[in-house]
Amino acid sequence: MYKLIALDLDGTLTNSNKDILDETREELIKLAKKGVVIVLASGRPTAGVYKEAYELKLDELGGYILSFNGAKISNFKTKEVIYSQTITAETAHEMYDRAKYFGLSPLTYHGTEIITEDAGDHWIQLESFTTKMSIRLVHDFKSEITFPVNKVLVTGEPKYIAEVLDEFKAPYEGRINIYRSDPYFIECVDKGIDKAASLTHLFDKLGIKKEETIAFGDGYNDLSMIEYCGLGVAMENAIDEVKERADYITLSNNDNGVAHCLKELEAKGLI
Repeated sequence: MYKLIALDLDGTLTNSNKDILDETREELIKLAKKGVVIVLASGRPTAGVYKEAYELKLDELGGYILSFNGAKISNFKTKEVIYSQTITAETAHEMYDRAKYFGLSPLTYHGTEIITEDAGDHWIQLESFTTKMSIRLVHDFKSEITFPVNKVLVTGEPKYIAEVLDEFKAPYEGRINIYRSDPYFIECVDKGIDKAASLTHLFDKLGIKKEETIAFGDGYNDLSMIEYCGLGVAMENAIDEVKERADYITLSNNDNGVAHCLKELEAKGLI
């Protein structure tokens, strides 16, 4: 029996308009009421997942937010921080300098705000829309960021990011985890951070075996948990690498793919 469901948000749990469809929401609430643990596993900052967590009633039924691609895990009901790993302000400054060298736009987060010098950047505007977090325009990123952060996000045109990613991250191999999430984002987090690595901490705390877990995803940053969890499910709209490594491919995020798969598992008595 599956006891835990880890869900990517953008392109997986939410549709193209960044909304949870009714059928999917109702199915997840039903399972949460049965005692299945729901984990919202996203590259978004913690505050950027609150809307979806409230929609799924995780504040009442219990559940977890795995944010910053795994750099932080919080119990949404109790607000307890289960796990947190940060990079230093100095490392954040390095990522800022690297981004500027390549002509890209860096940002980070503090509380419910996105901090950046490039408030007009299209991709940063999209991040604000997606997370429902306000943008705080600063004139000197380095002087503002004097504290550890969970992540620096770098934005740019997808084609250009694909071309420069290997060069961008080469000097930091083994020290900082740098990878794409969406085609227009480069994620910069502490070494060893990814969704699967952080889920191991949660599984240990809850006494759940990985064979008893399901992961849903569509993007590059979902690969680790798709491969790690007992059942890795790719959305029909997922990138090819995710589909190739998944155990199962469900319908798209615009067609209630999460609910479709979960109902099949329920019908077989597996959840």
